[in-house]
Amino acid sequence: MVILGLGAAYSAGYSGAGEIPEPDFSDGGAAGSAAAADQYVTGKSTGFVKDPDATYTRQSVTTTARGLNYVSYARTYKDLPVFVGGDVVVVTDAKGTVKGGTTTGAVEVATTPKVTAAKAEKVSLLIHPGTVSGEPKLGIVATEGRDRLVWEVVIDGDDSRAHAYVDARTGKYAGSWDEITGGTGQGHYGGQVTIGTTAGSGGFEMRDPARGGMRTLNDRTGQILTDADDKWGNGTGSDITTGGVDTQYAGGVLWDMLKAKFNRNGIDGNGGAATMFVGLTDVNAFYSCAGTGDAGRDQTKYGRTSDGARQVNSIDVVAHELGHGVFCHTPGGSRGTTNETGGLNEATGDIFGTMAEHFAANPNDPADFLVGEEVNLSGRGPIRNMFNPSAVGDPNCWSTKIPTTEVHSAAGPLNHWFYLASEGSAPAGKPASTTCNGSTVTGIGLWPAGEIFYHALLRKTSGWTYSKARKATLDATLALHPNSCTEFTAIKAAWDAVSVPAQGDPTCAVAAPQPTPSATTTTPPVSASPSATPSPAIPSPDATPAKTVDIDASALRADINEFARIAQADNGTRAHGTAGYQASLDYLKQRLDVAGYTTRVQQFTHAGKTGHNLIADLPGRGDPNRVVMLGAHLDSVTQGAGVNDNASGSAGILEVALAYAASGADGDKGIRFGWWGAEEAGLVGSKAYVSSLNTTERAKITGYLNFDMIGSPNPGYFVYGDDTRGTAIAAALKAGFTAAGITSLSTDIKGRSDHASFKAAGIPTGGTATLSLAAAMSQAEADLWDGEAGKPYDPCYHSSCDGAGNIDFDALDAHTDVAAYAAWTLTGVKAPAESTSTRVENAADFAIKDRSAIESPITVQRSGTAPAALKVEVDIRHGFRGDLEIQLIAPDGTAYRLKKSSRFDSADDVTLDQTVDASAEPASGTWKLRVRDLYSGDTGTLDSWALTF
Repeated sequence: MVILGLGAAYSAGYSGAGEIPEPDFSDGGAAGSAAAADQYVTGKSTGFVKDPDATYTRQSVTTTARGLNYVSYARTYKDLPVFVGGDVVVVTDAKGTVKGGTTTGAVEVATTPKVTAAKAEKVSLLIHPGTVSGEPKLGIVATEGRDRLVWEVVIDGDDSRAHAYVDARTGKYAGSWDEITGGTGQGHYGGQVTIGTTAGSGGFEMRDPARGGMRTLNDRTGQILTDADDKWGNGTGSDITTGGVDTQYAGGVLWDMLKAKFNRNGIDGNGGAATMFVGLTDVNAFYSCAGTGDAGRDQTKYGRTSDGARQVNSIDVVAHELGHGVFCHTPGGSRGTTNETGGLNEATGDIFGTMAEHFAANPNDPADFLVGEEVNLSGRGPIRNMFNPSAVGDPNCWSTKIPTTEVHSAAGPLNHWFYLASEGSAPAGKPASTTCNGSTVTGIGLWPAGEIFYHALLRKTSGWTYSKARKATLDATLALHPNSCTEFTAIKAAWDAVSVPAQGDPTCAVAAPQPTPSATTTTPPVSASPSATPSPAIPSPDATPAKTVDIDASALRADINEFARIAQADNGTRAHGTAGYQASLDYLKQRLDVAGYTTRVQQFTHAGKTGHNLIADLPGRGDPNRVVMLGAHLDSVTQGAGVNDNASGSAGILEVALAYAASGADGDKGIRFGWWGAEEAGLVGSKAYVSSLNTTERAKITGYLNFDMIGSPNPGYFVYGDDTRGTAIAAALKAGFTAAGITSLSTDIKGRSDHASFKAAGIPTGGTATLSLAAAMSQAEADLWDGEAGKPYDPCYHSSCDGAGNIDFDALDAHTDVAAYAAWTLTGVKAPAESTSTRVENAADFAIKDRSAIESPITVQRSGTAPAALKVEVDIRHGFRGDLEIQLIAPDGTAYRLKKSSRFDSADDVTLDQTVDASAEPASGTWKLRVRDLYSGDTGTLDSWALTF
């Protein structure tokens, strides 16, 4: 009887044996991607920098045919919504491995308003006439370098639905975005075409069941267009029904293109399509995005030409408006505070309109890179020209004016970029396109460029800027073309050709790792095969660095802007003996005093004027009798503001000083900072300081690190090599560059900077600079750093043009990060012992079906190898646990069996708490729990699993 009982149980739980099932990714990996991203944004040893006061809520999962999936999140800060700048996108592959993404830093802002909602309404109505809709909402706008508590006021105008932001602390207007994206277009009719309709009682409706129920209505009656015999329109440009044919046809073209080229299901990615209206009496067309995630709640309307002879519903116009829907229904939506985001939205419409025109291949509307070229809207031809935006009055090149440029004109640089990326600057048989930097660009083709741009949209966050769009396309290119740099080089060249500045650009090398998810990481380009000989990265013999320190790039930018403003207020200079120099010193001293430094101003006299040095010590940190000192000169030449020379070095070491104080870093040695006056007059200030030190005080300075001109616009990454006593300093600086992924070169600057006074006194010295003594960058250096060979590192050296525009902020950020790395290293700050009991969990539910397999991922970022006793916990609900085989899969694919299937294992559920020897595996990467149900008869759910390192 016992044997029969076991046999019955075996038969019930083990029917249908066959091939071992593999994980099912038939949903495109959506479930695994969501679970991986959810666990990743917990920030628990994953590498994601989590805002400690934030809550992240998943918004969407977009799968693609290329095996890259995009998971977006909205953020609240202390229970307040972050309207702009708080969203996150995580990129995974179809199997749930996190590949990167975009994010923003922590929000820091007071959450108690000083301005009433009523006052916010009044301020908003001054900018956006109309009627306030609903009650103002309190929330956050997080923009680069500045977070603001704001009231969001929604205002309905005649042709707008503006979301206006008013600073809830000051009452000042803080920007806006509009749900209704206006755009006008010209085109000709599609001719004899097939459209999607639906048979109804007594006739047909212009409703396409095969394309999400896409429908076209008469704007004047609000009714869907109907026809008795399913033969629509008479070809007349002013006929409403004919306009409906063109609109329904063009909408279907875009729908089919999205599916065929990008595997996107409809406007919103979930099979939704906006309701389309024809017969609008305005000389206009627009898209109204409800912002709900369901495009079925959106509307798009198409008007007429100025002479009333035609309607504006050609392929490129209709697809342009629906392209706004794609922009709205990709991560970040249309939200922003300046016209830069709006301009990118407009250009996105132009790009989708152009691609749809090419996809249609309709001989009645030949494909080109003009927008609205066939219907003469107002007697001036096309409204946009992608190969030469200036031909219709739009800018070809990006500039700092773009955020305040009217949105349709602000589209110019992106339209220009797309043409260059697709066709190049001199394509055969097509219009030539002049570049902004005089370069020659080779295109990669319309559809490869379009695919890259689409994947960039899936990385978009609110408040998108041109620099963020540039980085998103480069990240997308690396992911889509991991084994080639050809496409990456072309996309980057096209951005350079329209003058869009870099902001944390990734670099390309064949088989290089995917870009990191941190948006604040800034790494200058690195050559895959440098032709110059790099300097060796020798670890400092004095200490092991606590960590790679990331100085806030936005803080550096704010410092540079302040130094430029100070100079502008004093006849354009910050030279020795001027009010501009004194204001610069006061700015530094105030920041340092607040941070807890003991500061003193040393006076000296030169050329009949009183000069000043600023010295700052951090009390209570390290041995005051053994001090590492960082310095830079603060003065400019009389001819200019001295922003690169040397507000760059002054700002850099200021932010290192502030970061050191704020971090609580406490090494074996003390730390000191110095800013020198009258250096441009012959190193006067630094000589005065060193001369003031007696023998004992000089001996306390174990090393001096100098930072002079670290933001040159054609930057190099040089480490001083002119002091044989400073080998440990040079090694620490080189190691810092290596940690940042940058190849540095040694340079002998022959004592021609502030360190010379210290070197002459026998104090070990070193430093970094973005230039050498050479007149111009060599070809080898240009190849190494993606610079411009034959051109000066700084063309504005000692000139009036050395202003705020004479800085490469990526280089400044990189050199400052290296300065911080060396400061931590040389003062002997040690990394805290890493906990061996970090528990990382994925609590996402995975359904375990009969004869199926599932994988649940956990992303880990942790130095070193996994422990020999890696703890694994598993919690599964199941009707017959004997069906299940469970494995732990290491990042390199190695499988560790946790449980085998067995007919004798007849209990319900699985609760595991065991260890595996994973010491042969690196800790970092994506670990997976693979659960296979090998037989039919019972199902279950993986509730959670966890790893403890």
